[in-house]
Amino acid sequence: MSSSNLAAAEKDLIARIQSNKEDFLEIYETYFQRIYNYAYYRTHNQNDAEEITSQTFLKALEHIQDYEYRNIPVAVWLYKIASNTLADLYRKRGKTVEFTDEYALNDAGCGPEEVLLGKSEKEQLTYFLKNLPPLQQQALILRYMQNFSLKEIAQVMDKSEGAVKQLLHRGLTCLRERMVRYV
Repeated sequence: MSSSNLAAAEKDLIARIQSNKEDFLEIYETYFQRIYNYAYYRTHNQNDAEEITSQTFLKALEHIQDYEYRNIPVAVWLYKIASNTLADLYRKRGKTVEFTDEYALNDAGCGPEEVLLGKSEKEQLTYFLKNLPPLQQQALILRYMQNFSLKEIAQVMDKSEGAVKQLLHRGLTCLRERMVRYV
């Protein structure tokens, strides 16, 4: 579907939902798994991911009447809501660190090398990814796990495309350095 056809279809969908909220189910079914995956990649916690996902769709449904289509895809709007909901969660909780087996191993005198030896490549990547600064983490997840364009990432993050490129470059460089160090 061309971008003009997609834009027209999304405009039509929003208009239908604004007149009949039951049509919101179409957005929910289309984007639920993607929003959940994004929340899970960002939190690494199933309960938090479920909470963020449900809050995202609840907020979207509550504010669909105010939504004006301005050539920004519905997906970008939903990811923006999810990002803000995640930030609200972190603000509400303060900076807390969840106790996991990895921390128990570190407390028992095992270093990161020993923790990583028993992990698959995907688990290692996830381990390093979750230890990146939040903005780099968000940019990398949106780009490589959610397949967003630079423009869409910039819209979600309220950054310029140049700033997004810089975040991606720094994040990839940091990941590469950390992974090479432990391989």
